[in-house]
Amino acid sequence: MPRLLPRLLKILQDAPQLNPARNGYTRYKKRVSMKKPVPETPSFTSAGRTHSILLDDANPITEGHLYDRHKSLPPRVRLLKPLQDTGEHDHPREMTEEEREWWSSPYLRMLASPLRECQITRKKLPCGALSRSSGTRAPPSLSGRTRTAYVNPNGVEHPKFKPRRSTPACYITCWKDAIAYATTRIPLPKISPNLTVPPLLPLRIGYQLRLRVFQELELLTKRLIVSPLDDPAATVLRRLTRSEWNVVRQTNTIPHKHAVALMVVPPVNQNPETKEKPQPTVQLDIADIVENDTNHLENSSRPLLPLSVLHPVTDNPSSPLLPNAQAPLYHGLSLFPARPQRAALHKALCKLLEVERRARSRALLASGSSEHETSPRARGDAKGSHAFLLCSNQHTARRADVVPLAIALWRLRMWDGQAYAGETSHWEVNAEWRLDWAKRMY
Repeated sequence: MPRLLPRLLKILQDAPQLNPARNGYTRYKKRVSMKKPVPETPSFTSAGRTHSILLDDANPITEGHLYDRHKSLPPRVRLLKPLQDTGEHDHPREMTEEEREWWSSPYLRMLASPLRECQITRKKLPCGALSRSSGTRAPPSLSGRTRTAYVNPNGVEHPKFKPRRSTPACYITCWKDAIAYATTRIPLPKISPNLTVPPLLPLRIGYQLRLRVFQELELLTKRLIVSPLDDPAATVLRRLTRSEWNVVRQTNTIPHKHAVALMVVPPVNQNPETKEKPQPTVQLDIADIVENDTNHLENSSRPLLPLSVLHPVTDNPSSPLLPNAQAPLYHGLSLFPARPQRAALHKALCKLLEVERRARSRALLASGSSEHETSPRARGDAKGSHAFLLCSNQHTARRADVVPLAIALWRLRMWDGQAYAGETSHWEVNAEWRLDWAKRMY
């Protein structure tokens, strides 16, 4: 011990000092490829050999690790820096046009997410179709001697705003009506002892799913501020004109090939009692969430518009082997029932439109065009409507990633249950229990 302590003190003194500017965030290491050239497999026959294969410099028997094949680095959407010769065998490459088109599809990205087992259906499903929850212990003052653990959503929000806790967790189908099975079909003691399911768990998950939409909108806006608009086909968000919106309502089709979402979000009117408009607010208290849910149940006699409706995309080329492409139309009143959040959504979409408008003006100035100076003021049906069109293709992927926002909106559709009502083809095997429940609910 007398010899060990001085050495430990010296090691601690020579250790590098932690950077206090990191604020607790871990800086991830650069991804390194393990791919190396694999030697040619030698022949195991004795023909033409003067010695045993065990005496070779690199043989697959004693040095089998030399013949292991590793995956190469995944391609990147775009390479900002030219490649440098670092002596490595695997270099990052840029995606092809076809790969960028796959990358811009929210449905392919959801299907390509890691597989996890749903604790209710016992089926392996992509993480994009599941909601993650874990146990959180209550303070001793609230739980008495035995610290009771409650199931809380974990990993629903964006990790940049709320990091995911690395604790034992369970995955449940992203559907609010599936929480009723949580107490009977999930092995709660295996996740954490004394684990209970709080009655407000569906409201908390739905609230965090809506927060995720605002977080993705904020990140997308920040990314587009620094991304120039070199190609008009790379426009991410635009407002439909009144004539275009009338065509959508009359034909029940969205005549835009690369549409991934169409959001109808009118500005929130003033309160008839206070004569004031609600302040745009993203964060809500749990009491406000319960009050909004109670008001929604009390006013259920008035039929509200569905949260979303699927409309076919007419410009998509038809194929006898593939079904017609469809895009969801989201109604803002049902998507965000709380008036402050709906006002915040309208404000965030208008801010994103302003960013796109500035990028378009800078592109016209760079090209020397005077179109922005002679464009007349819109009148009549040429004015903008309350419908916001979100597009994603191989061109928008080079500017910003629109897919996380489309997935966040689609997960809200799944949480409401519309992704399971009226199914004609089962995307999940042995989903009869889900279909029966959906028929009773809808």
